[in-house]
Amino acid sequence: PCLSDEKCASVNDVATCVCNDSSYAGKKFADFSPLLTCLPNIMVISVSQCLLTHLGFDYTNMHLLNNDSDICNIHYPEIINNNRVESMQLKVQSGWCGNKMTFDSSKLYYKNSLYIGIQNKSVITVNPMTLNFTCSYNMTMQTSLIYALKPVLSTVSISGPNGTGSYALTMSAYNNPDYTSPIQAEDTVEVGTYIYLGLFVKDADGAAFTLRVEECYATPTSDPSDINKVYIVRGGCAYTNDVDSWVEQNGKALEARIKLSTFSFQSQTNVYIFCNAMLCPNTTNNQCDKCKTARASSTYTQTMINIPLDDNRFLNSGSQKAVSWTVMLGFILVLLKINN
Repeated sequence: PCLSDEKCASVNDVATCVCNDSSYAGKKFADFSPLLTCLPNIMVISVSQCLLTHLGFDYTNMHLLNNDSDICNIHYPEIINNNRVESMQLKVQSGWCGNKMTFDSSKLYYKNSLYIGIQNKSVITVNPMTLNFTCSYNMTMQTSLIYALKPVLSTVSISGPNGTGSYALTMSAYNNPDYTSPIQAEDTVEVGTYIYLGLFVKDADGAAFTLRVEECYATPTSDPSDINKVYIVRGGCAYTNDVDSWVEQNGKALEARIKLSTFSFQSQTNVYIFCNAMLCPNTTNNQCDKCKTARASSTYTQTMINIPLDDNRFLNSGSQKAVSWTVMLGFILVLLKINN
């Protein structure tokens, strides 16, 4: 059967679905409204084939306004709400095929423009059309890193349970409890203030996996075996014997959130934080969000992020030295066995 804005007609003695002009009788340009779908990784703009044809436009002649590259101008027919439309997909990425990104305190905006030409007829009743469209996305732990010029972050590979698959695991540090204001390379953080450590796994199936940070600890050197060790997280939960810390989310999703009161070691100008993390199967009895003591694997992938930290105890002749916080991640590549 034909779609809601089509009719069956004989074309070269073949029954064919064609646009039904009576469906759009009296329609003007003001009645034209494209459909914009904003998905996590792509934007899709769709326009009605029959309405554009009725108005005098040529839906086959459409492309992004400021980019003539073939890869940027692939469009295709599909059916939406029982109507035939012409659609184009764009990556959610600043600069891709002319995308422009802006942001405010709560959202990211991706903008572009679509050109649609007119039909080649002797009588022209319309001018070519330019559609400006914008997708907005809430600022999150992940998306906030996009707009930051030099965010303090590090990304490594992490395997799924039993070594299955490989995924990107990122850790970054934030200034605010919403985890949307990344600490940047040129920032300084005062000792005694709070920072927020965010870890997330990208492109993994949240229905299949959760992320668990098993432990985090600080040392005055880059040696993870340094005997001067201060624990921040143990067994998946906050360890507050020495410093104030809070595990705000762990083992329930593909993000982990840790709040920490910054500190320094006596007569030391660096603090290194090591975190061991793993992916758990997302099952009802995985206990990845519980406070448990796990037997850690010795297989780690290590990376680091460096946070400049101001400490008033290091004042010297009116000048202030920056205490460097280096956050190192040791990501466990195999599923840890959690002791019952």
